[in-house]
Amino acid sequence: MEGQQPNTAKSLENLPNDVLGDIISRVAKLSRNTVRHVMQASPHLAKAAQDHRVYKNTNLKPLAMNPLAALTRYQDFMEKCIASGNVEAHYIKGIQEYFQKNNTQTGLEHLKTAATSSYENGIYLYGIVQMCRGDGDEGKL
Repeated sequence: MEGQQPNTAKSLENLPNDVLGDIISRVAKLSRNTVRHVMQASPHLAKAAQDHRVYKNTNLKPLAMNPLAALTRYQDFMEKCIASGNVEAHYIKGIQEYFQKNNTQTGLEHLKTAATSSYENGIYLYGIVQMCRGDGDEGKL
């Protein structure tokens, strides 16, 4: 019909899953909520959003601002992000393990992963924690 917009979700569904995964992973860098909306648009897009690149690139800054809130919520999501190499997820998990669960070794491993992946908050926190533990040389990376 003249003047009607094409159904964007249906147009996207015609793309190969690999391409959709790439597109959604780029959206994930900007906003986790936008990915949620994409997933709600259609089951096909929700399936494409399960791509490891989406988990790796998902912007977790809101969770990084309050990592303890993620202890009870988002656990499955966080594990998928960690398994995909999301450095913000490692940072959040490091804070949870080190400070909340008192699992210092696991916490340090996650913080070190974030730091060695050039995540600025991870570099700072890992360095501070190591210096407080008396291991200033390790804290310098």
